[in-house]
Parts: sequence; structure tokens; C-alpha cells
Amino acid sequence: MDDLIAKAIKHAELGGASFAEVRGFSFHNEMVSVRNGQISACDQYLDKGYGVRLLKNGAWGFSSTATIDESTVKVIVDSALKEAESASKIIKKPVELTEETVIKDTYKTDFKINPFDVPIEDKIEILMKADAIMAEKGDTVKLRRNTMTFHLVTMNYGNSEGTRIDEEELFTQTGSTARAIANDNQQRNLVGGEMRGFEYIDMFDFETKAEQMAKEAIILATNAKSPKKQSTAFILEPFQLGLTIHESVGHPSELDRVLGWEADFAGTSFLTLDKLGSNYQYGSEKTNLVCDPNMPFVLGHEKYDHEGVRTKKFHVVKDGIFNDYQSDRQTAKLIGQEGSNGNARITRYNRFPLVRMSNLYLEADPEGPKDLDELIAETKDGIYGVNWKSHSIDDKRMNFQFAVQIAYEIKDGELGQPLKNTIYQAATPEFWGGLDMMTKESEIHGLGVACGKGAPHMQAMWISHGGPYSRFQDVNIFSG
Repeated sequence: MDDLIAKAIKHAELGGASFAEVRGFSFHNEMVSVRNGQISACDQYLDKGYGVRLLKNGAWGFSSTATIDESTVKVIVDSALKEAESASKIIKKPVELTEETVIKDTYKTDFKINPFDVPIEDKIEILMKADAIMAEKGDTVKLRRNTMTFHLVTMNYGNSEGTRIDEEELFTQTGSTARAIANDNQQRNLVGGEMRGFEYIDMFDFETKAEQMAKEAIILATNAKSPKKQSTAFILEPFQLGLTIHESVGHPSELDRVLGWEADFAGTSFLTLDKLGSNYQYGSEKTNLVCDPNMPFVLGHEKYDHEGVRTKKFHVVKDGIFNDYQSDRQTAKLIGQEGSNGNARITRYNRFPLVRMSNLYLEADPEGPKDLDELIAETKDGIYGVNWKSHSIDDKRMNFQFAVQIAYEIKDGELGQPLKNTIYQAATPEFWGGLDMMTKESEIHGLGVACGKGAPHMQAMWISHGGPYSRFQDVNIFSG
């Protein structure tokens, strides 16, 4: 790719581009799934190509091709130049970018076992064993599904400023689902994922997870009750905490959404520019929400973003006060910041970079309870909610209601009656303002469903969230 990148940049500059970047991108995917004792998916595909993005006359131009050949360079670059020339006639303000450090690096994520070298038969055997464990729970479990997915992503990046990065990332994702039908029709599922190789399959432990999902699905369908309408203490485990962070903190703090450039999937953002630097109260003083793509092994790990910017750890919310946005080079420059926060990401070679979440989490409390048991013991009455079922949020990301798969009453510091169809509702600042206790323990999980953005040319990005087991006071609970 070195010669292709160099020729593309040179041709762009000769054509009048003030800035140019090239991304070679390869996405190798494999998915194996077993449903009710049958192989339901055994797929593999490879998608690769390169894209050229450039600035001419203050406007962006972009073009891409699946043909990775130097013979395509002139056609692709000329197409991007033509697009920029057309766009420059209608833009209100020329595009400017932050100045960033020139980087030259080759980077690969660490893994022990390449999943693409593991025979399909071995993968199917693991999934079939998990399916058999679910089947042993009886006819009440009507749907059994276990899945493993692997992604190998390679990117070759270069720009006219001199940055040149080659990187390779390997992801492993898992899922286990059981649906039970008895007095009610209820489903329990759990997903996992890390930037590791096939060794993560042992870490996820399909057999244990399959048994847990089947047991809890049966509880939901037979013995669980719906919660009464109430305002109470509400404890979230790290996975569901992550979903709450994703919707009520992650998307609102994307700077392109704040600027009104992105309104797909629940609108823009209440977190308007006047709130930056104004001591805007996002939550209680215990609320510290951090973006850190450098954390190893998490799904949202990125050493460099897809504009070639070195990623960094920063607070979106610090001690309860809104602190900073997620940004790329263009949006950061537009609001007067010196540098990008390194949040530009793409999912394919033929996509334009967007401001995206990476690894966003709630910091644990070093002075808090040791673990979940101690946190529950500190809670006289309340509800403990587990795992994502559904979510809804308004078009400014202010008011939301989320449902959990399974919940439990807390009475006198102990877990009690299992609950189904449990929904919690709040306004974002009031919800985070109710955060009053967290454990010292913390977990980061891959988001179960890849985050979508950028319609109509959708980009589904893998990200991670989480934090400690966390208690929120005066949360509205009801059944639905």
C-alpha cells in the first residue's frame, strides 16, 4: 500500500488539494451460530478496498474503490477532487482541521490464538455443547441460540502531512440466548466481546453462560412478577450501566451531533456548546465518565483513530460537571479547541469518518463497597436491574426509559423476588444526579449490538462501556 498511498496523495496535491488522506481497509469476518441443535450460520466473508478523502477549496471530497491497484489511483483521486470542487460552491464556511502530531507506526493488537486458524468443527462443537445444556432444562425453553463471531480488521493510513500508520485489530464476540414460554413469553441473553483471539471463547465460558441463560429465562416465564410503580433506589450491573452510558452520555457528547450534523437514531443533543466550560451539572460529584480507547483488550480499544490521531484518555464528565466532547479534527477546530480528542472512526473502506464512541465508562469509587453483595447490603429497599432489553430516548437525549431483562427486589439489604418487564425512566441530569454509591469492582463489556450511525450509509461500530455496580436514588420504576 505504501506506493499506492504516496501516488494518491501526490496526485491529489497536483490537483489542488490542500490536504489528502488515504485509507486501505480490510474487514475479514466469520460467524458460527447454533440454534435449537442445528447449525444456523457458518459464514465467512472478506471486504476490502481503499478510500481517498481530500480538501480542495475548503470542501471535502471522497471516493473509494474495491480494486486495490495503482491503476485506479487517478480515477479515484479525480473523482474526489471533482466532488470537492462541487461542494466548495455551496459550503457556508471552509473546512479547517486541527494541527496534529505526525505519526509513523505499525501496530497490532495482542492475541494468543488466531480464530481463523481454528477448525470450524471445533467451534461448532463448543456451541453444540452449550445448546445441549440449555436443552436439558426441558421443553419450557423454546429457543436456544449460541453464537461466536470473529473480525480481523486491517487499516493502512497515510496523509499529506506525513502520517503513516499500519494497524491490525482482532475482535472476538459471543452471544448466548434462551427464550422460555410458560405463564409468560420471556427471553434472557448475554453477549460478550473483547479485542482478543480465540482464547476469549474460554474466558466467556459458553457452557456456564448457557446454563445461566436457560435458568433465568425459565424464572422469568414462570415465577417472576412485574414491579409495582414506584420511585426507589436502583442498582445497575456494569453491562446495563454501559447501555445507560451509551444512550445518555455517549451519544449526547458526540460533537457532530451537538452541532446538528447528525440526527439519526434519536436526534441531536441537549448538550449544546454553551454548556462547555459553564460548570454544567451532569450528575452527582461521584459521576466521573471517561473515554479511554487505550485500555487494552476492550472492544473500543484504538491506539490511533481513523484520522491518524493518537487517542487519549479524557473526562466527558468530571466530578459531576460536563468537561468535554468526543470530537474529530474538523469539529474540534470549529469550536476552537487545539486538538482532536481522537474519536474519528470508520467501519469500511467506502465510508466517511464520523465522530464515534470508543471505550466510555464510569470510574469506580475506591472508597465504595467492595462488591455487589456489599452494595446490596447497604441498600435497605430498592431494585437490582440486569442486562439490556429495550431502550427509548427523546430527540435531544434528555428523557429516556430503558427496560432490563431481569430484575430483583431488594428488601432489608438482601435480594428477593425476581421481576420481569422492569422499566426505569428518568431525565439524564436527574438520573446521574442520583448516583450515590458505587463498588470498587469495575467491569467493561462490549456493547451487545454494534452502534449504528451515519444513515443512509450506515456504519455499525463495535464499542465498549461499563464501570462499577452503581446505585441511583429516586429512580422511577414501572412495568411495561
